[in-house]
Amino acid sequence: MKIKAALIVDNLSIAEWQRQALEEIRDLVDVTLVLSCRNTKTKKRFAKHFLYYAVNVLWLRSAFTRMVPLEPASAQVVSFDSDYEGMWQRLPADVVEQIRRQDIRLVIKFGMSLLRVGTDIEDLDILSYHHGDPEHYRGRPAGFYEIADYADKVGIIVQKISNTLDGGEILARGHSKIYHHSYRRTAANFYANSRYLLRKAILNYQDGKRIEIRKLGTNYRLPSNSLVALFLVKLAGRTLSRLAYGAFWEKKWNIVTFKMDGIPANSPLSVAKGKVPDIGPRYSFYADPFFSMDGKKIRVEALNAKNGLGEIIEVDVEAMNTESVLLKGSHYSYPYSFKDGDTEYILPEVAGHSAPFVLQHPFVNESRHVLEGLADLRLVDPSLVKHEGYYYLFSGHADSVADCLHLYVSKELKGPYSPHPHSPIVIDPECARMGGRLSRVGEKMYRFGQNNCFGYGDRITVSEIIELTPTRYEERKVGHIAFDDARGPHTLDLHNGSAVLDFYIDRFSLMAGYRRLAAKVFD
Repeated sequence: MKIKAALIVDNLSIAEWQRQALEEIRDLVDVTLVLSCRNTKTKKRFAKHFLYYAVNVLWLRSAFTRMVPLEPASAQVVSFDSDYEGMWQRLPADVVEQIRRQDIRLVIKFGMSLLRVGTDIEDLDILSYHHGDPEHYRGRPAGFYEIADYADKVGIIVQKISNTLDGGEILARGHSKIYHHSYRRTAANFYANSRYLLRKAILNYQDGKRIEIRKLGTNYRLPSNSLVALFLVKLAGRTLSRLAYGAFWEKKWNIVTFKMDGIPANSPLSVAKGKVPDIGPRYSFYADPFFSMDGKKIRVEALNAKNGLGEIIEVDVEAMNTESVLLKGSHYSYPYSFKDGDTEYILPEVAGHSAPFVLQHPFVNESRHVLEGLADLRLVDPSLVKHEGYYYLFSGHADSVADCLHLYVSKELKGPYSPHPHSPIVIDPECARMGGRLSRVGEKMYRFGQNNCFGYGDRITVSEIIELTPTRYEERKVGHIAFDDARGPHTLDLHNGSAVLDFYIDRFSLMAGYRRLAAKVFD
């Protein structure tokens, strides 16, 4: 049964990201009452904050923040003028009476400013967003201080509001990637990710689940002109550094194998102590390694040095030399291998040119099967596991792969697949993007996720899967995997006492910019 709810807005309009958030919960919530405030205002100190207001206009307005008319459908609409108590607003008594008359307890707050929770509404559950991790960044503006401080990510929460600023009970928490050279891109990113968090909050609300935090962090205010000027200098320097890297530096990826029992978490690995292949003359790097099911071969993405496209090749585990090319012609990567019954499959990433498909051994084109229910999607790093009679497909979407991990469920290997009700199951650039095969150690299952907070493929986050069913998902971070003499890994696979990982070293190349451009042109 849907939860009956009221919605607070300003002047019957909401931001586009808020509209999308409401779409995500249509199957969970029935908004029967819309409360439209007509007199929300914020006091602006233009002299002190002029530069920030200019930055706001130039960089923080996007398709996601564009205001759109609210379409209340069959909901009752009540327009009102709020009462003011200093900078705090109050709901008038007749509006509170309207809420109680409809026997509503849940209120979603997309409008008004600071809302005072008096004795008249303290029994209501009023949910509101805050863009910032309350353990570190309370107040405003969203994302500014995180970029200035070179933080790893921006927090997003949905909380039950209280009279402590950004200090209410947290029902859902996520994080969004910071693009340290661009405030515009960072802001667009956290608003895009925000659309998914309300659904998580409602599901946790139904289950009576709350998220605990250790402390409340600093309460920030709008930055002064001098602080914004320093911020702009930092952004300019980071932009120049990024352009120089893209033109003349590239990641030289390769793979390394180790004899290893268990998961190598929280103790740095050394590439020098492993076994590394020579990269074939046709290729510029190897990455995304997976063992074959018999453990005799490693399948990797091999980047064609001429056209910048990935090919899937097989490398012999003992000799560490190339044996065969499995897929080429378009861009192929992440050759996820798995066995179902007695049959071996690979599920490569083909997001640049195709819907996801599996290939059955011996991996000829005639065995290709597009996964049913996913034909309209382009999935990044798809990873499949069978668990208690169901097939679970973990993957990213091209527009949000650094931050959001989506999950699809099917009773059959080839589908049809449908979205898991908690999908996206992870919103966090520290671990969202898949980084290898899901692995079982004893009675526990682990998921490897790429840490992309500061750059692509920086290291791997290990998460233990606590619950995985067709209707529920929960995991917790338990460690990290990194090298002490290289960067990475961003993919890990384990097989019978052996591990294969990828790593990279930054190298100068006059061809770096060309290869990046070629990959975009030819894919």
